[in-house]
Amino acid sequence: MRVLYGPDALYVGAMLYDPEPHRIRRRLGRRDQFNQADWFGVAIDSYFDRKTAYVFAVNAAGVLADGVLTNREDDLDQAWDAVWEAAVAVVDSGWSVEMRIPYAMLRFPQAEVLTWGISFRRDIARLSEVDEWPFIPRNIRSSGVVAYFARLENLRGLHPGRNLQITPYVVSNATRLRQDDGQISSELDADAGLDLKLGLTSSLILDLTLNPDFGQVEVDPAVLNLTAFETVFEERRPFFTEGAQIFDFSYGREGRLFYSRRIGAAEPIIGAAKLSGRTEGGLSLGLLGATTGNDFQPEHHYLVGRLRQELGTYSTIGGMVTGLFRQRSGDDELRYSLAGGTDWDLRFGGNTFRFGGHLSFSHRQVNGQEASTGLATALRLERLQGVWTYGAGLDSFDDRFNVNDVGQLRRNNLVRLWMRLGHQFNNNQPFGPFHRADAFIFSWHQRSYREGLYMGSGFFMRAGALTRGFAELELRVRGDYLWGGYDLSEARGMGPIYQPRQLSIEGEYGSDTRRSLRLEPSFELEIDEEGGRRLNTGLQVEWSALDWLDLRTELSLRQQHNLLRWASNESFARLADGWALGAESAAPDELTEADFTRLPSAGPLDELATRYDPYEGFADRYYVAVFGRRDTRALELSLRGTLTFSPMLSVQSFAQLLLARGRYTDPSLRLDKDTLLPFPDYPKRHEFVLNSFRVNVVLRWEYRPGSVLYLVWAHDRDAYDRADPFQPDSWYQELTFPEQLRDTFRLFPDNAFTVKLTYLIFS
Repeated sequence: MRVLYGPDALYVGAMLYDPEPHRIRRRLGRRDQFNQADWFGVAIDSYFDRKTAYVFAVNAAGVLADGVLTNREDDLDQAWDAVWEAAVAVVDSGWSVEMRIPYAMLRFPQAEVLTWGISFRRDIARLSEVDEWPFIPRNIRSSGVVAYFARLENLRGLHPGRNLQITPYVVSNATRLRQDDGQISSELDADAGLDLKLGLTSSLILDLTLNPDFGQVEVDPAVLNLTAFETVFEERRPFFTEGAQIFDFSYGREGRLFYSRRIGAAEPIIGAAKLSGRTEGGLSLGLLGATTGNDFQPEHHYLVGRLRQELGTYSTIGGMVTGLFRQRSGDDELRYSLAGGTDWDLRFGGNTFRFGGHLSFSHRQVNGQEASTGLATALRLERLQGVWTYGAGLDSFDDRFNVNDVGQLRRNNLVRLWMRLGHQFNNNQPFGPFHRADAFIFSWHQRSYREGLYMGSGFFMRAGALTRGFAELELRVRGDYLWGGYDLSEARGMGPIYQPRQLSIEGEYGSDTRRSLRLEPSFELEIDEEGGRRLNTGLQVEWSALDWLDLRTELSLRQQHNLLRWASNESFARLADGWALGAESAAPDELTEADFTRLPSAGPLDELATRYDPYEGFADRYYVAVFGRRDTRALELSLRGTLTFSPMLSVQSFAQLLLARGRYTDPSLRLDKDTLLPFPDYPKRHEFVLNSFRVNVVLRWEYRPGSVLYLVWAHDRDAYDRADPFQPDSWYQELTFPEQLRDTFRLFPDNAFTVKLTYLIFS
């Protein structure tokens, strides 16, 4: 490897020796697609903060890939794209690489003499071999790989220049779809916008966007979500992905303080601005603002601010605040929402141990209601390095803590104690049939914050290995509610409900990583003590069919049987001569007297009325959670293909078929957290069918560096149908997958054709 630097760019060269140059894998692929080819990459910590690095990689066919590597092992964010160049050549002794990386793509402090961190990596696909320099042992990688980069010293007189990037775009869409009233409509529209990036200093960048085109080129997959929690999708919009690591404030498994997909989810973004960078004193900062509204009428204003200060070589402490402000709001609408907190990551013992955590708050005001303020905190102490690693911590979210207006939080009203233990067998050296193997176990104990209600204890154990034949094995075992406990979310706001003991086991196998054809079968089995069971089986196939054609398919079959789950929340009314049930699953104040249907028998309702408070504002109406034994099955088939003509021109296709159905039997009403009252005469049937077929084809041509032409076709057939709840005949039992497939392709398709052109003006 050689590194040169000139007045405006860094140059990296490498000679990669190979005694069998004819076996070097030169496979084409789309940009940022790390395919099964030979690769060379360099990672540069230009801030020299030992926490974040910019990665630039190229394979033997000239395909480029880049991303941001944060201070966690193998955590590469490929959403970041830079404008840089590379050239490759295969020669008699191997293959060579030359890279040109403009300083404008890097961020570094303004100083006469600089030191950067640097690391090199080479992947040899046919051997499944990875070579790195400097060498970072596996037993210290979990404490952060960037911290152990080599030093690129004595860089003098580096200046990024003005670093002005202007990217105008034009986009045209043609759509054809069926409206709710059954009418077919076709629309043709066009739009334009502008993105601007300005380097205020060598380490401080201002991003501005006007009428941004945030329509995603790649569609989100269809998902069957029967849980109480929202589906969280990956952020792909360039304005938010660049510098995203600065705005990271994590709550672990429960969520994050800032979830960028909240912005623009309900209405278009009119304009947005972002300032991000780092000072010479080690202070990272980020400031983001956005305004959304239909027809260029401002409705919501978003604000996010972030600071993080380095302490010594490895430690940090920081703070963050988010805000959502509504310009016009009604009586029951959010007026404003504020959230924020401070977080810290303190390392000691030569980066061996970590004391981390956060202290957070939220404050929300809805017109006509009292403002609500909540708090959350986390404390954790961990050993990060060594053959044995371990840790323990406390997470606490009070019942008023809510950051979901700008962030993402799965649940509050929670206190969790946890511990973990990890081990790398034989000090990461080969033994028996394995190249290496590792395992860890994680356990927890949970209670509700407000009531102190026991929410269960459990464990999760994982063991993984790489065999000498380069096959990958993984086994996972999970137990939950080992001594019982309660779930606060399952009843959808109607109170806690008990949970039976649960045990699940999962396994995955991946065939030889050196082969062009890889098979990855998997299974998952879960059972509970009340007879519920869940079985998932899957098969993933990856095939590098030709040097210019990659194919991937995934097939899964998921089945659930006899799981005790929430079905709906229903309104019941006590009449002078009996009981009535709301025709719709809605609260009593949303129904009129005409919306209720007489019940043939009272069932358990008389008993429930003696112990259940009527709905607020009513003396004879009750709002009750209905549970049932849920049976579901789902078949999912997805196909991905990449046809690459050159490193700059490719066609990528995605097709997904999802067929699912479900029903609830043995209905019962929630009386209290421990009691469900059977209601065999409950007249409603809760059954559903989901049919979905989606296709997305994208032609991408980077006709000059940073300037791209997209041609996109999106095809969508979706239907989520619920049975008429009062229809006596069930069609659930008779419906088969072939019949669902037939019904899917009888749906009227929504088609959209998009042409998008961006042009980068770089100065």
